[in-house]
Amino acid sequence: MNRFLRGATAFALLAAACAAQASRQAATPGSEFDLGLTGRVSMEGVILSSACDITTGDSDQTVAMGSETRGHMRRTGQGEPHPFSISLTGCALAQADDPAPWQVLQVTFDGEREDGLFRVGGMASGVALELTDSRGAVIRPGEAVSYRQAAADDIRLDYYLTLKTTTRELMAGDYRAVIRYRVDYF
Repeated sequence: MNRFLRGATAFALLAAACAAQASRQAATPGSEFDLGLTGRVSMEGVILSSACDITTGDSDQTVAMGSETRGHMRRTGQGEPHPFSISLTGCALAQADDPAPWQVLQVTFDGEREDGLFRVGGMASGVALELTDSRGAVIRPGEAVSYRQAAADDIRLDYYLTLKTTTRELMAGDYRAVIRYRVDYF
């Protein structure tokens, strides 16, 4: 009941204030220059130039890693590699002697780290994900990888994820990880 009385009192005070304001406006008609009746919205923005667009579906991917047995992981220290790609379209990369603004792109992968690999969460332990490029070079979390190619409209960057054992005790269970990436142009 007390809450109801406070709400009713606040409503009555608000109604009285609005009525007083309305009677003042009726007595003195407003003009378009009356600061109490006008306002202004300001905005600013930037149009960015980008060298490429990420193909729809490649910006948020799920890689199904499948199942690995604990015995296989102990014997070999790794699971099977699983491919994924990032497709860039409409690229405006230039040759080194061309004055176009974009000469090089870099891709940086980031995520939680463990033993120089990408940490996984879940019930499994003693494993992490190794990321490699199409040439087999290992990509570490936070490491920028440069890509150079003369004037390409579309670029496909191929990578592989491989489950690897770490220094922790190997425990069976489910696992998952999120690896973010950023594409920078120079």
